[in-house]
Amino acid sequence: MKTTLIRKTLSCALALATVMALTGCSKKNNFAVNPSGTPETTKAPAEKAEDLFATGDKDYYVPFQNPEHSYSTINEGFGTPLRQQGKGGCYAYSAVSSMQSGYKKTHGELIDINPVDIIDRIYQSPDPKTGEVPEFTEEKFYLLAGSSYDLGGDIYRVTGALSADPLNGYLISESNVFGCFNTTKEGLPTLTEEEVKDLIRKYGAICMAVNYRMGCKTVHGYYTQNYQKDDTDHVATIVGWDDDFPADCFATPATRNGAWLVQNSFGEYWGNKGYYWVSYDMAIPSLFNSSVTKEYSSAISYGRFSQSSLPSSDLLAKLGKDMDYSKISDKDIQSCNDVVTASVYEKKGKVGAIGIWTGIPNQPYTIEIRDGEFGDVLATKSGSFEHSGYHTIALDEPVSVKKFTVVVKTAGIGIFEGESRELNVYSVLQKLKAHYEAKTEPGRSFIQVGEEWVDITDPSLKTRLGMDGIPDLAEAKTPGDPCITVLFT
Repeated sequence: MKTTLIRKTLSCALALATVMALTGCSKKNNFAVNPSGTPETTKAPAEKAEDLFATGDKDYYVPFQNPEHSYSTINEGFGTPLRQQGKGGCYAYSAVSSMQSGYKKTHGELIDINPVDIIDRIYQSPDPKTGEVPEFTEEKFYLLAGSSYDLGGDIYRVTGALSADPLNGYLISESNVFGCFNTTKEGLPTLTEEEVKDLIRKYGAICMAVNYRMGCKTVHGYYTQNYQKDDTDHVATIVGWDDDFPADCFATPATRNGAWLVQNSFGEYWGNKGYYWVSYDMAIPSLFNSSVTKEYSSAISYGRFSQSSLPSSDLLAKLGKDMDYSKISDKDIQSCNDVVTASVYEKKGKVGAIGIWTGIPNQPYTIEIRDGEFGDVLATKSGSFEHSGYHTIALDEPVSVKKFTVVVKTAGIGIFEGESRELNVYSVLQKLKAHYEAKTEPGRSFIQVGEEWVDITDPSLKTRLGMDGIPDLAEAKTPGDPCITVLFT
């Protein structure tokens, strides 16, 4: 994903958007599913993971026989419905499985969220009868041709779709970008096997990027994969593991026993009742999750889709005019000056939390709620998060407001929605022209330059930030609104 103010994004979380702009199906899996159906469940949640493998050769191996060497969210009681997607949309289906699993683990309730509703909030397709493209009335992605149900996407767009507009009462509470496994990606943490297992124990099912078409084979009745490269075309969901799964049960035999149990979104007639085994040897270029909450009644945000990043002045000096993030580390960014942004709102209610994006693990932040337009501080919180991504920060006590300002300080890098632009989006077979609509307005969002608050629409902003003469920024006019969400109790 290219940003608008800074075309080359920070070298970790936002760079992952390029890895995760995935389609999710090959031509042989273009299921004829009505995308308007709800909830598109092809099978209720499995109750026992071992029941998924009726075709498996039990004389050869029986999964999940040793509880000290295996684990599954299904056996723990927070499995999720198996779904059957259409041509694309795997990113939304996997995200919903992650949300449902995590919520069921925490609250004991299987929530109803439809992936198609999320896709509809991200993309708008032309009228199927006339081909007419709708006017750009909302902040979203508008296709100039084709269908949004054929498209790929990423966790950033899923989060934007649910950050400030409840779906069945649920808002995104957290989207963590964990890292990669058995490979290296610039700026992303490389996780160990135990770290991945700990994430599943903590959060429930987690999403993974994978090339699902390569290296798959049924061996002894088990559908398995041990692909030896790290290219991706799909997002699926890890729901467990078995350390004793045989190393020779793959098209390419593994160097050791052990495999992840993965839930896919191709229906129950794919793989082993919709699931398959991925070897511990296989590279996973990205791992992430999404969580939702029903704790807040409503939310507002000017910048929902995180499309742009802005470095602090001292980070900009380290990057140079070529904006080369490979020159710096996470620690360099953590020690940089804050990027200080603010948005002014008019809404009566009680603020319970603020949602922000962090661009790197353990990035220091401070949020403030101020009365009126940059008035007295009513509440403040500081800290950091273990993982990069989107986070909601609950206030110690709800704050009553009418007109108020939210100030967000993040070390080194701030995250924004970017500006409206034309772009390409990708289906299974082709790239399609689209329009991204952002609705920035003067007088509501600001960046602190020195001691002065400068409107993000101010034409002199780029000059005042010292960003003239940088090739990547030649056509940029504004970073757009900062990605700040206000959640009300």
